Amino acid sequence: MKWIARLLLGLGLLLVVLLTGLYCYRPGMAEYQRHRVAARPIPAGALTATWLGVTALLLRDGEHALLVDPFFSRPQGLLPLALNRRIAPDEARIRTWLTRLGVSKLDAVLVSHSHYDHAMDAGLVARLTGARLLGSASTANLGRGAGLPETQLQVIDPGQSYRFGDFELHFIESRHAGATGGAPTGEIGKPLKAPARYLDYKLGGVYSILVAHPQGRVLLHGSAGTLPGALRGERADIVFLGVALIDDLDAYLAEVVDTVGAKRVVPSHWDDFSRPLEEPLRPFPLAVRLDRFFAGMRDRRPDLRVETYGLAEPVELFPSSG
Repeated sequence: MKWIARLLLGLGLLLVVLLTGLYCYRPGMAEYQRHRVAARPIPAGALTATWLGVTALLLRDGEHALLVDPFFSRPQGLLPLALNRRIAPDEARIRTWLTRLGVSKLDAVLVSHSHYDHAMDAGLVARLTGARLLGSASTANLGRGAGLPETQLQVIDPGQSYRFGDFELHFIESRHAGATGGAPTGEIGKPLKAPARYLDYKLGGVYSILVAHPQGRVLLHGSAGTLPGALRGERADIVFLGVALIDDLDAYLAEVVDTVGAKRVVPSHWDDFSRPLEEPLRPFPLAVRLDRFFAGMRDRRPDLRVETYGLAEPVELFPSSG
């Protein structure tokens, strides 16, 4: 029977090797570098975007500033996620990154949905910067758990617009990507205080966020699901497009990018957010094939300009507007 034990051991080792290979196989970084927008001087008053991993984005125009889906804490490792352990915002890391970005005050923190990788840090960031927190009722309960007063909470109405200086915001109902519909689904029904378990950060409402500014219009579509027809009648010049768990690229582009008439696309939600922001970027294992996204764009949609941004590097969105 020793040969059976040796066989099982060999098969087990082979499985470990295969799984390790799948985990480590993360193509697409060469394409990311080829599409990267070069750093250039930014004139005063220009509308800029600073990508901060996943769907986190800092928008500034010299007078006002918005931060979308802030996620500086990034709890490390996939095993704690699989075991549904407790996590909490890392205040020291959040403060460090806000200082690095030169952010002491924000007008608003915007949340596209309430999963931990989009919303866990949002309440604390809003408290540290005096920002109003905008999102679903679930997001508001995250804010309450972080100690925000009601005066800093805004449960959004998709039929309304919200203005901060020259920024006009519209939240448009959408859907989460993936066959599970965005598990954990449901609502966060009461104030959620950290530490809490990964799965306590339930989905809540899911939104595309349209940012209209005199210099241009930007659509933030963080999750690769769609609500058919939801974006009809909207217009955007550039789309920050979530590329994790894309089911049908052609249909996705048609429903989101084509509908709003955008000619520029910036892929987001592709990096491994189980690693600290301080470490080199790499695609999330298994759920993201960044190389396939770039290949699909090149082969099927050459009319669309694909851009990538360096981490924490401000980019002037509409140079011709200055």
